Amino acid sequence: MLDEAALEVEVTCAGASSRRATELASQLAYQGVEALLSFGVAGGLAPDLDCGDLIIAHGLRGPAGQDFETDTDWRSALTANLEESSLTYREASILGSARPLRQPADKAAAFADTGCQAVDMESAAVAAVAAETGLPFLAVRAVADAASDRLPGFVETAVKPDGRPNIGRVLGALARHPGDIPVTFRLARQTELALARLRMLETAKAPLLGRF
Repeated sequence: MLDEAALEVEVTCAGASSRRATELASQLAYQGVEALLSFGVAGGLAPDLDCGDLIIAHGLRGPAGQDFETDTDWRSALTANLEESSLTYREASILGSARPLRQPADKAAAFADTGCQAVDMESAAVAAVAAETGLPFLAVRAVADAASDRLPGFVETAVKPDGRPNIGRVLGALARHPGDIPVTFRLARQTELALARLRMLETAKAPLLGRF
């Protein structure tokens, strides 16, 4: 159990980039952190996952097919707390992708090929750094887009490196492709739902941050 009074949490944002996730996680490991946590939103690959569903990863699959596991004790402490708090979640594997999976057909193919139930662009990269450095690792994600959802064409450039929306790029892209407007509004609503679900983990802050 970590000393709560002495615990310091360093937060960095990779901005939906596996390359930045690797760089930032490596910097944190070099600075001497005791564990690495990947926290944020993901895309659903399993057809029965809904927007807002919470994923606690038990394993990850990297873009090159390498497999990683999350820390068993850390994961167990968090899931036990969630069960006591009646917060629903799913233990599942997360696929790491170097690019967004924009089309339902791409998501279906990834699900069939890997069995992973969700996808993001950072968790597997952080898991690889954790494996290289021997640090405990956990990934917690909430689903923003379901397996059946199409993503707008500009999604790869919609987020700044600090994680904030790149409003200028989004507006420019929508001006050129107004057909993406309904999809964009839907994704914004679903992302807010996913973020709201992540904020509910305030009640599980102790095990989430490794105090168990």
